[in-house]
Amino acid sequence: MGNLHVIIGEDDFLVDSTAKKIVGDGIGLEIVDSANSSNADSQLADLREADASFSTPPFLDPRKVTWWKNVHFLPGAGKAPAADVKAALEKFAAKLASSPLAENQHFILSAPHLLRTSVFAKTLATAAQVVSFAAEKPWEAVRNATVRVIDLAADAGLSFAGGAAELFVSRVGTDSRSLICELGKMRDYLGPGEGTITAAAIDEVTSQGVGVEPEVWAITDALGERNLEKAMSAMRRFERENGFAILITTVVERFFRQLVELKSAEASQGLQAAMQGMNAYAARKNSAFLRNWTLNELRIARWRFLTLRERAVSSSGSVDALVGVEMIRVCGMNRGRGRR
Repeated sequence: MGNLHVIIGEDDFLVDSTAKKIVGDGIGLEIVDSANSSNADSQLADLREADASFSTPPFLDPRKVTWWKNVHFLPGAGKAPAADVKAALEKFAAKLASSPLAENQHFILSAPHLLRTSVFAKTLATAAQVVSFAAEKPWEAVRNATVRVIDLAADAGLSFAGGAAELFVSRVGTDSRSLICELGKMRDYLGPGEGTITAAAIDEVTSQGVGVEPEVWAITDALGERNLEKAMSAMRRFERENGFAILITTVVERFFRQLVELKSAEASQGLQAAMQGMNAYAARKNSAFLRNWTLNELRIARWRFLTLRERAVSSSGSVDALVGVEMIRVCGMNRGRGRR
């Protein structure tokens, strides 16, 4: 059982890192890569190759490791495998489970998905060491990626300023390989002698990850700072989106509504209670934003965007151009007066 390994997970960096611990220095390694096996014939060919490698002992070699990787056609991978592939997989699983490996031989199977209740999985469950990086809920993925990127940064001699790790993950995404790539860019950008990753550095050099939606909160952060230039720049990322005006006015109105509630709580000495349960990073940001606005300004700003949202929903014509106009108005109103 100790020499048969099954590694399941969508994060290919985590999967590969786990497999490479078994592979070691690569002596005696044979790889069967099914990444591009898109039809039953190629999948069956890969299976036969993996079977042949498994069935050939190391003989006089000091060690042998077979790594069958990227097996994306196991049960539970979305599209069910063809009937002949499914039957061949189940037959091979039975062989793996019933054929003990030599002490100096290992077999690794890695795949993005595997249905635990399938015959294939159940057959291997008692014979293999199974490592499964379970699919995470979005908030879990972000939380775990934030913890992971702090450790990865430390390995590269870097550290994050307060709140910067969360910002980094929100920009890059939760994929480990992408996080490492962007940390490498950050290391080069900061140069020798500088090891702290700040929000400013992330804005300057970090690329948005593939599949990561533009950060709509960049607009609200800029508005919280009353930084019109940043707000307009962030807004332009969304100008080609369908329902642009409805999206932006909804997000901004909700943001100002929250700040109104917090500012009111602050006035009655109840800010800490109002922030209970809020993410620590968000709480710190909002506390800073409150210093830039009076309660009356926040109420007016919320009313302006609420009114514009209602107009965007009910009007047959476009009100997209008015979104920027309202940002100019709310950021500029009563500037220079003391904040209370």
